[in-house]
Amino acid sequence: MSARKKTPFQKHREEEEAKKKRAEDETARLYQEFVESFQADNTPGSKAFVRGGTINPNEKLKNDSVG
Repeated sequence: MSARKKTPFQKHREEEEAKKKRAEDETARLYQEFVESFQADNTPGSKAFVRGGTINPNEKLKNDSVG
């Protein structure tokens, strides 16, 4: 039994399939990290969002701002 040589088309197709598989694996891993980032720890002090002030571009800058 002799092994058949692969044609350039077959090699290219296999490379593309391998590249697609790696991209899908990477996408799945990143999506899992993304989903986990939204699963909150419910521990005190681990807030994901911080309330901030409002900026009015028409208002002049105050030097003695407290907040």
